[in-house]
Amino acid sequence: MNSGKISFIFIAILLLVIVADAQFYDVSVEISIDRMPEKERMDLKTLEQMIPYYFESYDWFENTYGLEIPLKISMFPEAVNSSGFERVFSSQFLISNETADQRFFEKGFKFVYNSNDPLMHSEMTHSLASAFDFYAYMFIAGELDTYDPLGGNNIYDKARDIATRGQVSERSSGWKSRLQDLDEIQRLRDYRLVKYYYWLTIDSIDRENPKAARETIDTMLMHLKRMFDINARERYTHIFLDVHARDIAEIIRGFGTPAQLEIIITLDPDNEAIYKELGVSK
Repeated sequence: MNSGKISFIFIAILLLVIVADAQFYDVSVEISIDRMPEKERMDLKTLEQMIPYYFESYDWFENTYGLEIPLKISMFPEAVNSSGFERVFSSQFLISNETADQRFFEKGFKFVYNSNDPLMHSEMTHSLASAFDFYAYMFIAGELDTYDPLGGNNIYDKARDIATRGQVSERSSGWKSRLQDLDEIQRLRDYRLVKYYYWLTIDSIDRENPKAARETIDTMLMHLKRMFDINARERYTHIFLDVHARDIAEIIRGFGTPAQLEIIITLDPDNEAIYKELGVSK
């Protein structure tokens, strides 16, 4: 067998290994270039093509659960300023998972990018790559919270390390608010436990254990009540409920009780119509 064919096979196997162990996959990126000058439009389109690989090809953590997290990233650059050899873009930035029950938005996202700059992982703070690293760990930690109670703590610590370094770097823009978001989520123990018991309920249903499902619905509602006793308009919890209200209603209809239905309606009146429509046995 010739060396060219061997090289081709090796590369193919390597790509299969990377894809098989991908912790992020189907990373969709859209950078709106309407407000940019012509040169910046071309460069930003190059960046748009680079970002999925940045997320999908990196070994972010020891993926014992086999997590595969799809991401959607939207960027809306509004201005660009040149300073020496650097171009600083000002943009809106939105990143979410597939269901959008985890999502983060930055109105004033500033980053440095030149067309010949590699997008690479580094311990050094970079206005763009480090922000991607921070949010990658935020999504991984949020996902791990659904596998174990507060299971994302160690990964949230990785995000904190990045944000802390960012705050004291030359590129400190945005890091204070990111660290505040991280602090807020880690303080919201009951929100995080609502997520865990929601998915544990689904796991009990998949294992055909309706008794366990009723019990975990009760525990989920208990943590939801605790959360809203502290702050009835807590934003992350409401995002989660808005995305999953229909599924919660169907779960309670199939495996819960009328009392549980009344509790969720009381706690989440924003989705009362959904709960009443889908949560009553036909």
